[in-house]
Amino acid sequence: MAERSIVDIGKALQRFGLRVAENPAFGGVGGGHSPTGYHPKGLAIDVTDWRPDLAPAYEGGKPIPWKQRTGELSWRAKQLGLFNEALGPGDPGHDTHVHLALEGKKFVTDPQLEWLATGRYKTPEGKLTDVMPTISSPISSENPGSANTQATAAALFGSLLNAVQPKEKSLQQQLMESTMASALAPRKSNISALMQYARSGPLDEIIYG
Repeated sequence: MAERSIVDIGKALQRFGLRVAENPAFGGVGGGHSPTGYHPKGLAIDVTDWRPDLAPAYEGGKPIPWKQRTGELSWRAKQLGLFNEALGPGDPGHDTHVHLALEGKKFVTDPQLEWLATGRYKTPEGKLTDVMPTISSPISSENPGSANTQATAAALFGSLLNAVQPKEKSLQQQLMESTMASALAPRKSNISALMQYARSGPLDEIIYG
């Protein structure tokens, strides 16, 4: 797993047979893009898959028309949630390609890249699956979610400490416990109290002088 820029992602997509363009690292940027947009800044790529319809979406897969492959690529890019922009068929002006924009770097795994490009990836056990791979992002200064992750962990730790540490009792709680203890304590009979008082001495003086 590594932090990858849009250029790194573009190079990975090329390895799966996709064409990457409209970026200074992939042949330059043509006209028609906003001068303040992602393309002139080198933060976006346009991805196409115009291979013949007999090309499979993934190695060993069934042939899929290029328009369908492009639409599925756009859908997967949106599902990953990695990009600042992910546009494709169905979005205005993107019927023939997929536009991906990414500021800075994001943690992207090899399985995620393979799934993005083909819709499949191999599990650690070697099984081919079409389920989107996910992974928790490590804490990083460049990861926008790191601060929230740290804050959440700190709050959880604080809650656990409060749960296990004994809390100081209020005065009301102390008085209530004292009253209950007094009420539940076994009481001595009047005769027992009189006998105990007699043994202490003063009663003898009163009776015998």
